[in-house]
Amino acid sequence: MAYTETRTVSYGSRLGNSFKGIGTGFVMLIIGTILLWWNEGNFVKTEKMLEEAQGACVHVEDVTKVDPEYEGQLIHAIAPTSTKDSLSDPMFKVGAVCVKLSRDVEYYQWVENKHEEHRDKVGGGEEIITTYTYEQKWVSSPESSASFKEAGHTNTVKITGIDDESEIAENVKFGGYDLPGFLISQISGFKDLDINLPADQVIDLSKRAGGSSVLSNGVAAQEVNDTTAAAPANLAETNMIHQQGNVLYIGRNSGSPEVGDMRITFKYVTAPKAASVIAKTQGETFAKFVAKNGKTLSVLSVGSHSMEEMFQTEHDNNSLLTWVLRIIGVLLIIGAFKSIFGILYMLFKVLPFLADIVEMGVGLVAGILGIAWSLIIIALAWIWYRPVIGCIILAIVVGLIAYGVMSGKKAKAAKPAVEPAPAQ
Repeated sequence: MAYTETRTVSYGSRLGNSFKGIGTGFVMLIIGTILLWWNEGNFVKTEKMLEEAQGACVHVEDVTKVDPEYEGQLIHAIAPTSTKDSLSDPMFKVGAVCVKLSRDVEYYQWVENKHEEHRDKVGGGEEIITTYTYEQKWVSSPESSASFKEAGHTNTVKITGIDDESEIAENVKFGGYDLPGFLISQISGFKDLDINLPADQVIDLSKRAGGSSVLSNGVAAQEVNDTTAAAPANLAETNMIHQQGNVLYIGRNSGSPEVGDMRITFKYVTAPKAASVIAKTQGETFAKFVAKNGKTLSVLSVGSHSMEEMFQTEHDNNSLLTWVLRIIGVLLIIGAFKSIFGILYMLFKVLPFLADIVEMGVGLVAGILGIAWSLIIIALAWIWYRPVIGCIILAIVVGLIAYGVMSGKKAKAAKPAVEPAPAQ
């Protein structure tokens, strides 16, 4: 199923948009430049913080008891964790003694997909063909079908008011220490939480979903007594509620979903048998290590990891983040130059074949300028934060530019002159 609409944009409108693109391009250039500068500084500051922390960190073999000897020090330790907190889902009342509990809700909905095809027209105008296609799939939030281009794809939800939910324990022990919230939040390892709702809740959910109020064993809702209500829900499900493992399915048939059906998944995290921590001791708990440059460090990893492994992981994470942001910054700057110079190829859109050639040239120039600009910003940032390395990078950039200019001049000088034709 697809719906197509076609609209035409005049040459004047396209030129106007190109002029607006110049302003957008300068904004992107500023954002990209600031991002690259900040990113390089953040990398250097984080590296210095990690070096300072690693030099100050001491390994503590036994943390079953709080040792005053290490008060206020940055330590590395490996110990079992435990909690007595019982977390419960506020709506469905399912839970366990655990560190984290989550409820994830999905909806089976119509989804509108949009695809645009742009075609240049002689004279500078543009024809935009937009195709809308529709598919049914599971999504994390309800889709509004009111704005769908094609009718007949109406979305519904079986029960409203059920959203994602998460709970986290407040009291988790690490040996003899109490873990603070910022370390508890780093505990990972979700597992499926098998559920078994009581019969009365199953009946209520089914009625809200528009299903039957009769249990699968034939008992009517009004006949449910205390004994029946406490019966395992998998023996007393209605036609709209299905439980399997950690999934609560709201719909007629979990094997053949319909628009409006819901799928609710429950997961939890138990206290790990072993965890590795790098943090500053503070009484019976931990605080974040604060370096001289203001950067902080506090790490918890599930499992047994040496101090060297944990610091290496932090160095690797810092490098990875830096490269990701570098790429984003470079792409922003290349896109900025393309927007700024976009007016050049737009002027030639009256002849589409000629505009395509100019557009390729603009893209090439934007790429070269974008990379050069990015390298210069990175080099200047390193000169500011680490002068020696920054000067080396800047020298390489200047050398590459000089090499490109000289190569062009040599190629031009080597081009043979056209000899005049001999006289007849």
